[in-house]
Amino acid sequence: MSQEELVTLQANGWTAQVSPEWGGRLFSCRAEFDGALRDVLVPVPLDLPREQAIRNAGCYPLVPFSNRIAQGHFRHNGNEVRMAPHPLGAPHAIHGIGWVRPWDVDAESERAVTLRLDVAAGEWPWAFSAEQTITLDPGGLTVSMLVTNRSNAPMPCGMGFHPYFPRPAGTRLRARVRNHWLVNGDRIPHGFERALGRFPLDGTKVLSTGLDDGFSGWNRRARLDYADYSISLTATPGLDHLVVYSPESAPLVCVEPVSHVTNAVNLPSAARHSAGWREIAPGGSWLESMHLSVLPPRR
Repeated sequence: MSQEELVTLQANGWTAQVSPEWGGRLFSCRAEFDGALRDVLVPVPLDLPREQAIRNAGCYPLVPFSNRIAQGHFRHNGNEVRMAPHPLGAPHAIHGIGWVRPWDVDAESERAVTLRLDVAAGEWPWAFSAEQTITLDPGGLTVSMLVTNRSNAPMPCGMGFHPYFPRPAGTRLRARVRNHWLVNGDRIPHGFERALGRFPLDGTKVLSTGLDDGFSGWNRRARLDYADYSISLTATPGLDHLVVYSPESAPLVCVEPVSHVTNAVNLPSAARHSAGWREIAPGGSWLESMHLSVLPPRR
């Protein structure tokens, strides 16, 4: 993998590298803090084959849905949709379209880049475009995504972001959530339970491994506390669901702001809206963003 394939942004002591070709993914993000460079995201290793290197690193966009669609199948306004399973989520479709397709660079400066993805109707029966803008500002890094329905029929849609953060020994996560998604053996929700006090998300306990859980009623603010610094994540109001993934196999944690409950498109129509699933009118657009900053460690 070559450095020449990456777009590099630099401003205010922050550096970010973006790969348009590999799903519009942030390959790295680092910030100067207290005299040292700190990893805000787990960097993609450039000395490994690409498919292996990107598996547990960086940050990628989730569009036009987050997480899994059961069996890759749903119905919407008379359309019966069948999507091919992805190996990471088989037999389900997973994480949408944007993370596996190349994006085009639409605009670029020293501190910002806008990437564009145009998707023709096909397996996903609606044509749409997505613009992802990554900006370094005085307060940190902002990633925004604008989705526009280019078809002549209303398009169902969800979105979100999938960042991989470092999880060294002693990492603590603070994220206020209300409900936990109850899931079956292949991670498809079938109900909810109260989350308060049931998970190590109040910042007082070391973050445990083995988490792969979704939550609703999130207040759109999360904080990861390390020994020498902290990372703050905030999201816009449309991203009020949260997925936390903390595997035993690697020192990382994903804290994913998303718009909807996993597989919300297969809920009864009356329940889809409350689960965060949306419909974009023909020619209509939807914009959301997340912001990352670095703070002093919580004592």
